[in-house]
Amino acid sequence: MTIRITEDEAETGGYAFVDLGRPAPSALLSFRRQDAEPRHLGAEGWQPEVAWLAPLSISERDGRAVARFGPNVVDRIEELVPIEIVAQDGTSFGVVSWPFITPAPAGYGILAAAPVAPLSLTETAARDVSPEVPVVADAENAPASALDPPTPPNAARASLPLAEVTVERRPRVWPVAAALFLGLALAAAGGAYVYRDDLRMILAAWETPQPTSSNTPPVVEQAPVTLAAPSQEAPRPSAAELRQRYTRLIEERASAPAFLDLGETALAAHQGGTAFRAFEEADPVANADAAWQLARFYDPSNPDAVARTAARPDAVRAAYYYALWRNRSPRHTDALRGLCDANTDLAGRDERLRTICRP
Repeated sequence: MTIRITEDEAETGGYAFVDLGRPAPSALLSFRRQDAEPRHLGAEGWQPEVAWLAPLSISERDGRAVARFGPNVVDRIEELVPIEIVAQDGTSFGVVSWPFITPAPAGYGILAAAPVAPLSLTETAARDVSPEVPVVADAENAPASALDPPTPPNAARASLPLAEVTVERRPRVWPVAAALFLGLALAAAGGAYVYRDDLRMILAAWETPQPTSSNTPPVVEQAPVTLAAPSQEAPRPSAAELRQRYTRLIEERASAPAFLDLGETALAAHQGGTAFRAFEEADPVANADAAWQLARFYDPSNPDAVARTAARPDAVRAAYYYALWRNRSPRHTDALRGLCDANTDLAGRDERLRTICRP
């Protein structure tokens, strides 16, 4: 049987189960990479000498030894690196291509993004300080004009002395008024006919509807406005729900389209780790969409923040996934050409990238 490595879903990252495929004669294991030197994983990282590492726990399932390791191993082995696992007595369990495992949030950070430091108490307090309000320091020694309230105007008027009112007698004017009234009566009698005609014209004008002035805008009756109900977006699935869905697809041995659908759903929910593993299970060698998505996770030119939560930029790994569909997919071919043109200096130092970018 072959080695199978699966992530410990009970943790938020950095832990994995290593199913050795058969019983282990010793609990101490050695991890040896096959692609570069130094090749032995030790307590402080990769080293030239052989190191024997003890798992956090080891159990037996159906005659197979299953060891559980934490960030000191998981976060230090990158995805796709060929690893040989050897027991202390020299028994080799074989070589496995290390899968992607979500790094620990506070682990060694091989692939994890750098956490954002929280605000200090000083910074938090500085944001809550309100502008200062001026206060009179010494009210007893302040001038009276500054402490006394202003006098209301009515009160100032009330304090003034009352003026004397002098009534002056005037001569009687009724004879003059009588003569004036008589003259007005005669004038009214003479113009009665004219008044009657004018009154008739006024009444006729009241009965005739008057045209609307051109300056007055016409009244337009408006239909009642109906407010549209606010659109409600479907809630995003949680990280736990997506992990459960991933595990269920693994158990059902689902097809590539099911894993692609899960990967796209996880990307929309900002769960980069689950999305990466789903695209990986869709087999990038046989599926162009899976290879494209995995390449975008590593492409340094991709500014997507979700991709950065699962993998650090790596031009070599991005080129590897793009090259899987070179000359068969135009977008893969163009993306690979652009990546190689943008990393000529790195290609001069890295033989793997130089080989991939070679026409």
